[in-house]
Amino acid sequence: MPTHPLWSQISPVLANDILLHTQKNNKKLYRTAVDIVAPNIGLRPVKVMEMPKLERHAAFTQLLSRPQLEALSFNILSTWLVDTQVPMLCAWLDSLGIAHDEIGCANSFEPVPDKAALQKALDGLLKGFDPVHVAIYLNAFNEIDEVHWPALGELLVSDARLKIQPATASPAAA
Repeated sequence: MPTHPLWSQISPVLANDILLHTQKNNKKLYRTAVDIVAPNIGLRPVKVMEMPKLERHAAFTQLLSRPQLEALSFNILSTWLVDTQVPMLCAWLDSLGIAHDEIGCANSFEPVPDKAALQKALDGLLKGFDPVHVAIYLNAFNEIDEVHWPALGELLVSDARLKIQPATASPAAA
């Protein structure tokens, strides 16, 4: 599953946190997001940056849920995952026997695990990590060009634990 639908499913609080992290830690990516979002909401980039962050990030979230912004969505989520979810990334790769660096990034994804191995790895991941974060990660992971594992795609669709329930809480309420 592509990553763009995740933006309409995750809570506004989490979306805001992800975007705040991007703004603070990857200014170039955030600036790219501003440059892409601005014309889509009829504003110049400087005016987008003048918007209150919650309002700006709500607009980002709405636009990032569009298929045409999949590349930007994937990059923002991937950056957040690699910067903030290293133990989860490493646990997933370790459980599948995939060699990786200290931040959970792999260069090779061979051999492709079978569904039983993926299920076992998923069960372990869900025991130790937030199911929403797991769902975001595994959706992004399966979008990596070298991955696209059909069995993982099936699990992402069929496993109820990976369903993100759209949240209604606003960031200001958190």
